[in-house]
Formats: sequence, structure tokens, C-alpha cells
Amino acid sequence: MDESMTLPSDELFGCFGNAKLFAIDIGGSLIKLVYYSTVKLTSLDHSAKEVANEALHETPVQEEVTARLHFIKFENSQIETCLDFIKDHLVNTETKVIKATGGGAHKFKELIERKLGLKVDTEDEMTCLIKGCNFVLRNVPHEPSTYAKHADSELRSQTAHPDIFPYLLVSIGSAVSIIKVESEDKFESIGGSTIGGRTFWGLGALLTQTKRFDELLQLASKGQHTSVDMLVKDIYGGSYGSLGLSGEIVACSFGKSATADEEFSKEDMAKSLLFMISNNIGHLGCLYARVHNLPRICFAGFFIRGHPDILPKLTHLVKAFTKAKPLPQTKSVHRSGFIRALG
Repeated sequence: MDESMTLPSDELFGCFGNAKLFAIDIGGSLIKLVYYSTVKLTSLDHSAKEVANEALHETPVQEEVTARLHFIKFENSQIETCLDFIKDHLVNTETKVIKATGGGAHKFKELIERKLGLKVDTEDEMTCLIKGCNFVLRNVPHEPSTYAKHADSELRSQTAHPDIFPYLLVSIGSAVSIIKVESEDKFESIGGSTIGGRTFWGLGALLTQTKRFDELLQLASKGQHTSVDMLVKDIYGGSYGSLGLSGEIVACSFGKSATADEEFSKEDMAKSLLFMISNNIGHLGCLYARVHNLPRICFAGFFIRGHPDILPKLTHLVKAFTKAKPLPQTKSVHRSGFIRALG
């Protein structure tokens, strides 16, 4: 996967010219590579107009140099492929050091230095996570997204805003880290969970025999969790009015599988698993935000960006289980899986 993002101002990285700046984040499951470059864009100038009985004027070309960030991900089993890409496309005679973060920056340090002939400069992963998230929330328009039910476009991009503090960052990688962020340099880890993205991957592989993370997400996108999950209406015959519970709310994940005789599809099992883990993470984020009185929750990580149903599920949970007003604002970052490498 290779994608890129245009930066809003040359001032952010413009002092580096067209240098190939790059960094990697090696987590427990995925390698995230971010690199910076300037790109020359050409476009037709449509200001020229046709004159009666005359040929069209020659259309000139406008050139614009823009700063871009590029994002590529590899599974950890593809680390040799990742290093080959870096060596072929990003390393030059002036490159002496590679910036790296994540547990794999230590685990694979010897391999990286031998393969690339560079010194590995490891950075603290939590510091990188916060700096990367703050940078995107403050500076890059349309990267943060919120969910609005029944809106024309349910996933709504937001403009960047300098007033982002305080907020709760729920980072969903292989596991889950929960961080209270009060300012650019003041943040602390306040919780977490062992049930995260790699849990979805591992249990999904056991249930569906699908070994690739992206393929598992594709299965989930086609599934119907209601064929596997027990809903409130399956127990009460409808809604549970005195508790304000809709009949469509999941009462028990995988509940129908305990007594069903038929086989469930891989797609339905993957969707049920996805929602089960999302529910768990959403509850944690909601509770920590309430305990610490934080007005905003930012969910981040490849688990979020890989499936369009996850942010609505998390947002719904925050609204359903938060009695305080106003409700915490729930958002995610489009390329949130890369924010640690960006930091």
C-alpha cells in the first residue's frame, strides 16, 4: 500500500528542499514507513479562450511544487522487502542515519544496520506517537474525521485546529494504549488493553483460516454480525425500554453460535469479531474520558482506518454510555496508523 498526503504549507518542511527524509515505525504486527519529498505538479491553464474564426490559443502549462508525505505499510514478515525499498529509493550517499521507533526498531536493529549500512537512531515510541498525532490534528486539514449519524456524509472530515488540548488518545495497534494528552510536552499513559488489532488478526485467523490482516478486514466488510451475535431483541423480544436499550444493540458477542446448528460464514464471524473488539475498546475509551474529564477522544491506529464501520461503532458507544453533557467529541485520523512514524 502506497499513498500520499499534500502538506498545506511549505513552511512545515520547506527548509529541507527535496531531501528524502524518512522514518520507520516497527510495531508488533506492521512496519510503517513515512517519507517526505517535494513533487512538481503540472496542470493545463484553461484561461485561454477560443476566438471566433481563429484557432485556439496554445494552452500553457502551470507548474507548482508541493510538499508531500508518502505512506507505505508492510507486514513484519516483509521486513526484507521494506529494507530493499528504502535502500533502492530513499538512501543516498549523504544518508548516515535512519530514524526508527517501535519495539521492532530494537529487535531488528542489527538487520537494519547491516542491510542499509546506516546507523539506527531509535526514538521513544510514546513521544513519537503524541508528536505525530498533535502535528496532524493541528496542521493537516481533512485528516481528522468525525462520525455524524444520518448526515449527508456520515464520516465528516474536519479542518485542522490549533486548540486540540486536552484529549484522550486511544492508540490501537497490536494492543491498545490509552494516553492523556494535556499539551505538546505533557502527556501520560493512563491505561491500555491486551485486546487490540493483533487480537482481531489472531482470533480471525483461527476462525476463518485467513492469515492476512487486510484480507480479514475485507471479509468483515461483507459480513452481517447479527447472524452470529445475540441482540437485546433476541432476549426481550424487542427493546429494553426501562434501561433505554435498543433491540438492535448487541447483548452477547457470538451468542448465537453457542446453540446454533448451522455453520456461520467467514464473513459473518469476522464482522462479529470486529465489533466485539471495537465494543471493548470503545467502552475503555469512554470510561477513561469520563474518569479524567476529557472533552475529546481520538482513536488512532490501523485497526481504525482499515474498516469504515469502526468509527461509527466507537462513536455510538461513547454516546450510549456517557451520561455527562456535553458528550466527549469522538474523532479519528485518516492515516492514523502512520502517526508514530510521522512523529
